[in-house]
Amino acid sequence: MLDFIRRERIYIWMVIFIFGINLLSIGHMRKKDLPDKKTISLMTFKDMGVTEGKIRLFFESKKPSAIFFRYSLFAGFLMLMAGIAMNILFLFGRGKILPNKIPEKKSVSWGIMDIARVAIIVIFSGYIFGTVGSFILKPPHFNMDVNLRMMFGTFFIDIIAGAVILYFVLVKYREKLSSLGIAFESFYKNVLSGIAAYIFIMPILILVLIVSMLFLDAIGYKPPTQPVFDMFFEEKRSSVILFLTIFVSIFGPIIEEIFFRGFLYNAVKKRFGALLGMLLSGALFSVLHTNIVGFLPIMILGVLMAFLYEITGSLIASISIHILHNSIIVGFVFFIKELLR
Repeated sequence: MLDFIRRERIYIWMVIFIFGINLLSIGHMRKKDLPDKKTISLMTFKDMGVTEGKIRLFFESKKPSAIFFRYSLFAGFLMLMAGIAMNILFLFGRGKILPNKIPEKKSVSWGIMDIARVAIIVIFSGYIFGTVGSFILKPPHFNMDVNLRMMFGTFFIDIIAGAVILYFVLVKYREKLSSLGIAFESFYKNVLSGIAAYIFIMPILILVLIVSMLFLDAIGYKPPTQPVFDMFFEEKRSSVILFLTIFVSIFGPIIEEIFFRGFLYNAVKKRFGALLGMLLSGALFSVLHTNIVGFLPIMILGVLMAFLYEITGSLIASISIHILHNSIIVGFVFFIKELLR
């Protein structure tokens, strides 16, 4: 035990700091500090005033946004129909899932303890940024509102996460980027594989989401607020919206795939095997991403992306799925925002 404490003392001090900050936050939390407004992400379509008539009038208009979303809706419908067809073919034994040859992957040097170390460093860095930012990024020196602070804080944490992972892989363990799955061999084939896999899984995700929502509604569960959605709805500055869109649709998925599939999945697989590694990494991916409403759909998506990473040996397919999925969600948010104008 003493050897462990000496060896990991820097991480232990970081954990003590994190717990200390949380205790101080709880001690200073007062009811008047909590928001009393109902945020957009907690509202139903009815609460927001989105009716069937309003949607019909929007699509019948000649606004560029209406034309764009008409074509997008049609493309989404085609993807859904293609997904249903692919599932039917698969059920009748006519669909091909596995490639002829699965690339052999050597075991990585890092392990589960390294996952914990990276997580501690990233969380610690986030608290440092939040603490320092609360003093620096405020008037009169900076006129940065809550949305901007949250956005830059998340961006900073992702940058730190990527840098720390690269340090562990390239410097500490002297492995290559390909050990993480950062390889561009068969790039376009892997992109197409990711898109095809997402189309295949789309009907299942929608079905599971609907069943989850009906069940949780029946037991009276109310989901927590989703800050990123509220930022999209509330933000008026086009530059901030553009940055947020790029971050959520492209940059975030790339960093998350490097962590969840390239770094975390490899460590869990090394300890528990591929199948349990896919399930555990998918579950953790879902826990850290969403509330209970979307837990099963996001977990299924996480398992699929780990499966694709396993059979291709590259992150390109899983990154393609992640970018496509997040882009569809962002597009839906913009669609609702258009209806609310």
